[in-house]
Amino acid sequence: MRRVLLLALTVSGALVLGGCPSKPKNGECKTSQDCAEQEGYGKVCVEGRCQECGQDSDCKEGFVCRANACVPKPQCAADTDCPAGQMCQGERCVAREPGSCASDRDCGAGEKCQAGRCAAAAPEASVPPECADTTAFSVHFAFDRSNLTAESQQNLQKLADCLKQAPAKRVLVQGNCDERGTAQYNVALGNRRAEAAKKYLTDLGVSSTVDTVSYGEEKPVCSEATEACWAKNRRDDFQIER
Repeated sequence: MRRVLLLALTVSGALVLGGCPSKPKNGECKTSQDCAEQEGYGKVCVEGRCQECGQDSDCKEGFVCRANACVPKPQCAADTDCPAGQMCQGERCVAREPGSCASDRDCGAGEKCQAGRCAAAAPEASVPPECADTTAFSVHFAFDRSNLTAESQQNLQKLADCLKQAPAKRVLVQGNCDERGTAQYNVALGNRRAEAAKKYLTDLGVSSTVDTVSYGEEKPVCSEATEACWAKNRRDDFQIER
């Protein structure tokens, strides 16, 4: 009987001890609830330790989480985050040194940012009157052809000369066709015509960016079903951006 009673007391004691696991302490945790019950430690469980924060949302407004601590939110990360005339230094916007710049917006009227300093902008090249009308440079093609005629080459030479006098940022060559043929075929033909003009301009030393687009039969200048009208529609037009 004594043995049975002793065994029962032993088992009961083991159950009591085993049923009450010790709570985490000294800043250790399994969940954030463990941190809430410990004084002197952060209230967010991060990788087994009670910390002040694990992400920005754990901090109050105006603060961010850095190395598990809430710190004031930086005023800037780059110069572009600051107002004109200021730069980002130590995550704060400070006055820029007079004459220094990060972009044109930091400089005054008539100035551009060059190598970190404001300098007088170079005057834009004026466009000669004979170069202003881009329709004067349009080139035309024979039916179902994309090779440049002698007259077309002369027009492209004039255009190249104008681009050298008044350089452009971009030249867009627009290839066009008359309506005969399928839409798909005419788009391909218009592209070949535009590429022919682009190559000729490039070979003449035009330094501007030259891009091409084909409109196929979608942008006619006339709609009569005559050879005279079709000839006007078989063309390259030029759009110049300065």
